[in-house]
Amino acid sequence: MEYQIFMSKLKEKGYQPQIFGHSDNVCDMINVRIFDPMRPHFESSSLYLTSTNTMPAANTNAEFTLMCFGERLDFSVYEQSCFTILYFGTSFSQAALFNTAMELLTEIQQITAGMHLLLNASFSGKGLQYLVDTASRIFGNPIYVVDLQNKYLAISAGIVPDNDFFREESKSGYISKQGIASIRANHLDEMVRKYNHPYYYTSELVHTGMLVDAIHIQNIEVGHVMMLESEHPFEDYVPDFFHRFCKLVSLELQKDPAYTRNKGVMYSYFLVDLLRNPQNNIENLKERLEVLGYNLKSSFYIIAIPPSAQSSSHLQLEVILEHLKRIFSGSIYVIYEDTIVFLINKNLYQGFSEYELSQLKEYLAANNLKAGISNFYQNLEDTSRFYQQAIDAINLGLKLNTSTPLCYYSDYYVYKMLEIFEKEDTEIRFLIHPGLMNLYLYDQEKGTDFLNTLQEYLKNPGQSSLVAKNLHVHKNTLLYRMGKIKELIGSDLTQGDDYMNMNLSLMIMKYLNML
Repeated sequence: MEYQIFMSKLKEKGYQPQIFGHSDNVCDMINVRIFDPMRPHFESSSLYLTSTNTMPAANTNAEFTLMCFGERLDFSVYEQSCFTILYFGTSFSQAALFNTAMELLTEIQQITAGMHLLLNASFSGKGLQYLVDTASRIFGNPIYVVDLQNKYLAISAGIVPDNDFFREESKSGYISKQGIASIRANHLDEMVRKYNHPYYYTSELVHTGMLVDAIHIQNIEVGHVMMLESEHPFEDYVPDFFHRFCKLVSLELQKDPAYTRNKGVMYSYFLVDLLRNPQNNIENLKERLEVLGYNLKSSFYIIAIPPSAQSSSHLQLEVILEHLKRIFSGSIYVIYEDTIVFLINKNLYQGFSEYELSQLKEYLAANNLKAGISNFYQNLEDTSRFYQQAIDAINLGLKLNTSTPLCYYSDYYVYKMLEIFEKEDTEIRFLIHPGLMNLYLYDQEKGTDFLNTLQEYLKNPGQSSLVAKNLHVHKNTLLYRMGKIKELIGSDLTQGDDYMNMNLSLMIMKYLNML
């Protein structure tokens, strides 16, 4: 046990020794011995106990810690000594001091042994759950880790308290409304922050004591660890040991970028949970958001900026996120797998405002970024699927060399179908309408630009003047071209199916970089 820790433990037990000799003690003590004046050999790792009648010589050249009792001496002779003297006066016996020292050193030995096991668990790479399970076996009590949104990040396995309240909470994965009300009524969060060490609290809901400590990432509080006193009563050394364990929990959470990059951000962890665990109990999640004051509306969109859409930008993710937060106020956002993700919350039929889209487009274009926007959806459990839509929109937009910074999945879903079909059949070029292939080959052979003329015509059906203007040709020239085009494709383009077939074939050609 380090000297400073030993001294603080003595003060906790009511001892106030006077200190003489070496003031900058850095000894790390592991055992206690009765000082034998006949064998004056000293080790810094030992704590020595003696009466003032058998003190070692002041000029003893060794660093160690000495506890002494009895009639007061002239301690001024020890001012330059290499060792530290703790003088307890005449009110304590040798037996009392020896037992106290043994008790304190035994505590730290138990902590040291336990920390050895916990460090092995932490370095095993098996994650938070394994660390919590290991700690629960060492402490002999159930342990719970929760984030600031009252979601259980880990619940120790094996030791289950005989309590219906905790059993139900464990199933839901969240602290219940009743539990949150109790925490707030007892100012539990404030007490943990105030004391900066494990806080002992007796819950009226479970009629059991518990230790609660905060976990931090880069000095920002991200959650709490709770241990129930349900199986074994807490011994004196447990709070100190528990506090050290909580620091390991903090280190374990720092391995997860979802916590390091979104530390302290309200609601962010809910979005991470939706993306990672789409089958979770959505009603419980909605309830948690409601408790935290978040107003869920009836429809949602996902906006995503994955790494592929950031490659040409010089900005850090946190900088981009900070700006976009101002555009989409009231949204839930997170940095997930190096991707900026926004869950946009809207009323049905509301959609994005012109301001939101113009601001987003302007910012993305100015910083060489692209964003994917999913279709709208109404069930939160579908969030991971619509997140994938936003990612697919970006990837397809990049594949097709689109110039716009906004990639709507609704503009790319046919290309997604082609991508899926391509995995089954590599020759998707065979799906191109034969009439359109005739036109493509005719352009290749004759050097004409009929394919481009057809594309423009299909974009603006029935608007010959506009098509001619866009192509910078006379209207009569356009009519001549369209006559030749209809001849080559074998269709007069009077039926809706003709438009659909030609547009689909053009999309296939674009997907295959034939255009």
